Amino acid sequence: MPETVHIKAMPLSADAFRPYGQVLERGELIYPDTDEGRVAMELLRVRRRPQNNQIEQLAIHFSYNQTFIPVQGAMILVVAPAPAERGADPNTYTFDYAQAAAFIVEPGQVAFIEKGVWHSLVPVSLECTFVNVTRKNLHEAATEEGNEARMARISAARPYVEYVDLQERDNRILELDF
Repeated sequence: MPETVHIKAMPLSADAFRPYGQVLERGELIYPDTDEGRVAMELLRVRRRPQNNQIEQLAIHFSYNQTFIPVQGAMILVVAPAPAERGADPNTYTFDYAQAAAFIVEPGQVAFIEKGVWHSLVPVSLECTFVNVTRKNLHEAATEEGNEARMARISAARPYVEYVDLQERDNRILELDF
């Protein structure tokens, strides 16, 4: 039985989110950056699933930052600081459970995560449609509808995104309280 690490979801605020990235406020600019590929935007929809409040897998990428903009329905963005060290195997990256956080991102808010920040998201209600400002290679397709949770398939298509299953690696899961 995996150990459960509880995380209370809190409203998105610039101060609380600062260790993981930025919250775009009126009168400010944010510059998406990618080391390779191109900055791209896509409209995605995530749906509620059984055990919606449990997070086992998180994504991490070091070659670009990413922005999440809900347009219909709110999301919970789960984040943890970037690991200090980076090796060839993402399963060796440090995941700081004490610094993991969850933020409720409402429609119209903009959450920008820095390179290397661990992340995952779940819809607050039945579904959330959001603009994903991300990195894509030229001629790379948009994320397939319903494919958001199929980490192995996404990893095969996008080797610049790494996924770690915390339950498999650490025998822990994150449980959201919201």
